[in-house]
Amino acid sequence: MPKIKSYLFHIWHSLNGSVSQFPLTTRIFHSICLISVLALAYNVPLNYMVGLPWVAVVSALVGALFATLYYLSRVKRKTMLAMLIFCIAGDLMFIAVFFLNSGINGPTDIFFILTMVMMVAIVPVSQYWVWVITNVIIVSGLHYLQYSFPELVPNAYHEEVNRYVDITSAYFTVVAVALFSFYLIRRNYESERKSAEQKTAMMRLLNEEKNKLFSIISHDLRAPLSNIQNYLELLTVVDISEDERFKINSDLLQSTRSTLDLLNNVLSWSKSQMQGLSFKLSPYNVYQLLSSPMLLFIRIAESKNIRLEISIDPKLEVVANGDMLQLVIRNLINNAIKFTAPGGRIIFSAQRHDDLCHFMVKDSGTGKPVKLSTDIFYLNSDSTAGTSNEKGVGLGLVLCKEFTEAQNGRIWFESDSVSGSSFFVQLPLVSEEEVVRMETLFTQ
Repeated sequence: MPKIKSYLFHIWHSLNGSVSQFPLTTRIFHSICLISVLALAYNVPLNYMVGLPWVAVVSALVGALFATLYYLSRVKRKTMLAMLIFCIAGDLMFIAVFFLNSGINGPTDIFFILTMVMMVAIVPVSQYWVWVITNVIIVSGLHYLQYSFPELVPNAYHEEVNRYVDITSAYFTVVAVALFSFYLIRRNYESERKSAEQKTAMMRLLNEEKNKLFSIISHDLRAPLSNIQNYLELLTVVDISEDERFKINSDLLQSTRSTLDLLNNVLSWSKSQMQGLSFKLSPYNVYQLLSSPMLLFIRIAESKNIRLEISIDPKLEVVANGDMLQLVIRNLINNAIKFTAPGGRIIFSAQRHDDLCHFMVKDSGTGKPVKLSTDIFYLNSDSTAGTSNEKGVGLGLVLCKEFTEAQNGRIWFESDSVSGSSFFVQLPLVSEEEVVRMETLFTQ
């Protein structure tokens, strides 16, 4: 039963149009057009049964008109014209029905109320009172006309029971249509409200990310550059020993390297936020793609007295974007070096797991247990200084998550109960058929 209900609502929303296609009032208008067509289709056989053939004919003609108005708005996108015709046609139809269906002694007044409710639901706010006053004037004028000239509105019911059946049926029809209309309006309103709340939350998140980026530029990026400037001024002004000069050069290199990594991450993240991710996935040999960067990582780790152990299956062919994959691995290893104490160990491996390439970066940590949160993959998380007071802004892991998922992959981590943590990345491997084809082309 829930599946049938969900399916029916899906069909109904498809008929009304999506949120991206039409505003709320237009979708409500489409609903009212469809409801009116269904209600008039029900009234056609009913009016024939109670001896009102001309009312049935008018109902059929107006039902066809409302179906045309739905097409005019939903397909041709001429909603304002369709709404105007709907309001005019609704009043004209019930004026005709008033004379054909016993006037005040029939159910027409109830339908005039329904018409006014539907008009108020779809027309712009500035036109509310125009159509309300028009409705009141028409109903009052028709009552006065029947009172003054009763011969103009003859009794159309051949039997009194037909009158009771018609009015009772009209009451239930109007109540059902009104309730369904208000239900749809309320449902669409709730949908719009939730959408607005989601957009507000997204804008709040984007504003926080913007403030975070400004903080990076104003402080975290400027501070290391100021340190580099101070180091260079010290080297040119002060007479220092070779040991002191070597120490300053080492600090200068570390600061420059950290600043460059930070700048690369900021530029990559800014580009992805402003322009969106535009890239191409291609087959890559993992060993060939990462072997050169690994030599640099080994030297960086050695400068901190950390042993970096590397294990890469030379036959691994992964479907990825080369630049994005290098950025992911670079940030993960840089983080491992940053949070591993001197004398520690880092293991990087890339192995086959079924039809996936499984990357792992495991570090021995600082010697103390660490508890990581999933917030580390989001920009609003706080960054932590490394074991040698390396600075960071937490942007690297944000990029790792964004770029990994963009390559149809997955990233997660595990914290060691004693010390250290392990980060894992999975990406799809090139199919065996594609590997054979590539090897054939290479041998040719």
